[in-house]
This record gives sequence, structure tokens and C-alpha cells, in this order.
Amino acid sequence: MVALVLGLFLVLGAVTAYTRWRDAYAAAEGLARLQEVGRLALAVVEADVRMSSYWGLTSAPNLILNRAAPGQATTFSAAQQARIDYCGGGGSNWAIHIDEYIGGWSNTYGLACPAYQGSPMATSDVLVLRRANETLAGSMTAGRLHVQSSRAAGAVFVPATGCTSAADSACLPTPFEPASSQTHELEARAYYVATGSTARPDVPSLRRKSIGNVDAASLADAVTDVEVATGVEDLQVRFGIDTDDDGNADTYVEPGAVPAGNLVISATLWLRIRAEDRDMSHVDDASYQYADMADPFTPDDHFRRIVVTKTIQLRNARS
Repeated sequence: MVALVLGLFLVLGAVTAYTRWRDAYAAAEGLARLQEVGRLALAVVEADVRMSSYWGLTSAPNLILNRAAPGQATTFSAAQQARIDYCGGGGSNWAIHIDEYIGGWSNTYGLACPAYQGSPMATSDVLVLRRANETLAGSMTAGRLHVQSSRAAGAVFVPATGCTSAADSACLPTPFEPASSQTHELEARAYYVATGSTARPDVPSLRRKSIGNVDAASLADAVTDVEVATGVEDLQVRFGIDTDDDGNADTYVEPGAVPAGNLVISATLWLRIRAEDRDMSHVDDASYQYADMADPFTPDDHFRRIVVTKTIQLRNARS
């Protein structure tokens, strides 16, 4: 009997130790997964932010022809203009408003094109970036916005039908020549958070909308919407602006609040990452408050979370 009781105690101790080890391993694995998602999401967004306002051979957006601020007339066809405006609303010139190479909306989904499944995370920021693709376009894509740039100027254009060779001067806007200029695709992108993801409608995700074919049959087909990372439930952004032209960020402001005439030279990002599944052994009773959040976020649920942040310098910002 004594041996039996001792054996039961030993078995009970072994089971308890195993259960604790299993829970600790699951918690560590879950944290590693959240960190992996955070690193992936930051790496994707950072590359875009760092290259914003890149225009090929010219460094100043004000030297690029056919760009347009909201309300300005353009030379694009009515159908192309509707697709250029689609994510910003009528008259916004959303895809070609390249003087605003970085922008967005604070704590609201400000895009006119619908979010994934029509359900954005209402309190998340939207980050908008405009730039030329860093890869030279040897063969241009029909219906795609391009930037042609030389050392002295640039132009936004859509290749004429059937004319897609960047080595053919007849396919380029006047007065550019292949030998003295470069051809790049124009990128206009918006990062936002949706309440669902591709695999699971109950798991939020960080997504990216990008301008595509402005000759597409429908407005929706002119913009792509891809998933960047699953599990991101909040995006917050602040811009560092240089108010005295000394090359340093003097103050930080929210998207949409950059004073006229000031240069954005950096951006700070916050991403809140949530586990895909509940862990009933864990209660998240933390109080999350960062960026411009007026009130802390207190979930009081069984999801594990982390917040990752990074400040990114813009390589191509020029006064």
C-alpha cells in the first residue's frame, strides 16, 4: 500500500511537471509566432516607407509632369481618371498626387475603395505611399501608370496601346529618350487593417491596396488588395517633419496633419499583433496605449498580443 501511494504521488508529480512544461512551451511558441508576424509585417511596410518619393533619375516630385493634386485637371481619359481617383474619391487624383508621397488617415478608414470584405478596423490608421518602383521597366505593362525620368524632369504616363518597349522613343512621352531617361512603374499604395483575413474571417489582417491597370474593365479591377500579414489588429502611424530644413525631425504629427510646406523625413509605425487562437490559460488584462490613442485598449480576453514599433527614415525626401 505504501509503495502504491508513493507511486501515485510520483505519477502525479510527473503529470503536473509535464503539464506546466507543455503550457510554458505553448506560450513561448505563441510569443515567437507573434514576433515572427511582427517582423514580417514591419519588413514589408518598411521597404515601402523607406523608398517613398523615389522617382528614378529625378529626386523632386515637383519636376514631374502630369502629376496632380486633388481638384486639378489632368490629360488622362475619363475612364482612366475614374480609376486613378477610385481609392480617394472623385477628383482626388489619388494615384498621381505624388507631391504627397506619404500620407493617410488617422484612426479611420479614409479610403473610398472598399476594404477587404467591406470590413476595415475602424480605429486603425491608413498609411498611403507613392513612389516609382525601384526596378527598371524594360518592357512596359499595358494600362499601367509609369514614371519616365531624366536628370532634369519626369512625367507620369500610360503607354499607348500596343506600345510597350521602354527602348522605343516613340513609346515614351515627349521629350524623353531611352538613352538619357529611365522608365519605372508608378506605385500608389495604402496599408490598412481589415477585421478578417483570407484564411479566417475571425482573424484580423494587415492588407495593402495598390493601383493597377487604369484601363481595367471595372473600377474594382484597377486596384489590387493583398494580404501582408495575418493577426495584425491595429496600425498606428506618426510622421516626423522637418520644420527648419536642417534634415532632422523637429516634431511628429498624425497622418493628414502635416502642415503645408513641411517635409516628412521619417515615419514611426506601431503594429499590434494578436494570436489567431485563444489560449484559455492566458488572460490579456494589459492596457495598451501608444501613438495618438486617446483611450487605452484593454481587451480582457484570452488572446496573446504584442506591440512592435519602428522609426523609419525616408531615403528620398527632398526639400
